[in-house]
Amino acid sequence: MQKNTYLYPEVENPLLTLEMLDKIKPNAIFAYGLGLIIHPWFTDATLVSEGGSLESDGRNTMVSWVAIRGTINDWAIYHSMDANICKTDYFNSQEHLDTPKTIIARYGAKLRDLRKIQEFVPCTQEVLERYRY
Repeated sequence: MQKNTYLYPEVENPLLTLEMLDKIKPNAIFAYGLGLIIHPWFTDATLVSEGGSLESDGRNTMVSWVAIRGTINDWAIYHSMDANICKTDYFNSQEHLDTPKTIIARYGAKLRDLRKIQEFVPCTQEVLERYRY
């Protein structure tokens, strides 16, 4: 798996603080990477080893994700597991992983799992309170 990329100054310590969030320009992608989320249709999906998108654990799928700063000093994470960005059956394809970051930011599915939000973008409680669900 590729390392996550954080586009804010303190790269050695990627803990996002409120001061750092306030300095990010509105509508800017400030972090991105690959991560595992629970597959929305894991009971009907095919394993990666069989050409599908379901990991060997039978529940998770790899997604490409982006974190974007909102216009009202909020933020959100969007991921590539969304029907709006794939031409193939995205539940049984990994095509969505190649989606450009700007397309994920515009049309991707919003991440709503608190544990995954904190895993993808480590942040303070103050920053977490600004997350737009």
